[in-house]
Amino acid sequence: MENTSPRELTPAERTTLDVLLAGDFPGAAELRAQAATAKVTGSCGCGCPTIDLVVDATTPQAEIAERVAVEADAPDGGLIVFVDEGRLSGLEYWTTTGETPAGFPAPDEIR
Repeated sequence: MENTSPRELTPAERTTLDVLLAGDFPGAAELRAQAATAKVTGSCGCGCPTIDLVVDATTPQAEIAERVAVEADAPDGGLIVFVDEGRLSGLEYWTTTGETPAGFPAPDEIR
């Protein structure tokens, strides 16, 4: 990952994160509260849309024991929301093809 100065999420990044956190699962409410404050602090060097996140430390911490909070299918791969110590830490788009996705999939392509 390449570190960057903290920046706001793009509309596509925000939409993808919101879609993935919309479900009902343990810790979802806390992660949604964190997502509202999320900033991007790094991006993948290969050109894919995968990003590192940091959230406001005053938001509620999610009680999630696993690093992977949410997984979903996407075209030719999938999406993962990562959590470290109860805080959002990353959003990944992985693929099974040799093609590097230029951006996150449209919301209707996420399952």
